[in-house]
Amino acid sequence: MYVPSKYIVYLDTFSSHIIFTKEVIKQLFKYRQKDKFMTEAGGYLIGRHLLQTNDRVIDQISTPTCIDKRFHSKFYRSNIHNYILFNKWLISEKTQTLIGLWHTHPEASPSPSYIDKQDWLNAINSGDFIGKSLLFLIVGQEETRIWEGFRSGYFNEIYIER
Repeated sequence: MYVPSKYIVYLDTFSSHIIFTKEVIKQLFKYRQKDKFMTEAGGYLIGRHLLQTNDRVIDQISTPTCIDKRFHSKFYRSNIHNYILFNKWLISEKTQTLIGLWHTHPEASPSPSYIDKQDWLNAINSGDFIGKSLLFLIVGQEETRIWEGFRSGYFNEIYIER
């Protein structure tokens, strides 16, 4: 599959692709907690499903707002992210949708906390999304890790960026 150079491709577990734009990667890494004074950040992964290939393209994210609660090792996403997503959905003529959630951790190789897993389960169980799964991305100080969560409640790690 040919992918223009403005995209970065990751394979998922079912032979489809997860495609991030370089701009999204730059935005995510801007929030990497490089020192002890930086607080966690987070938002939504926004993009589209390519029906012919089952690929997912992530070309936008929601970023932290002044209403979110940000601490060194905690992040609480406000409901304003839902409004951001809804507006992107409307403006895109209903093609942009929720692909997943992202946030940062103040550790080199991030692992999901109990609170993270509860947030992920809540997104899967009560969220309105297209497809069989959502992606959950954690940006660590040195690595970025991605999990795929299914409606069944099963989570599978699919990628580590070093």
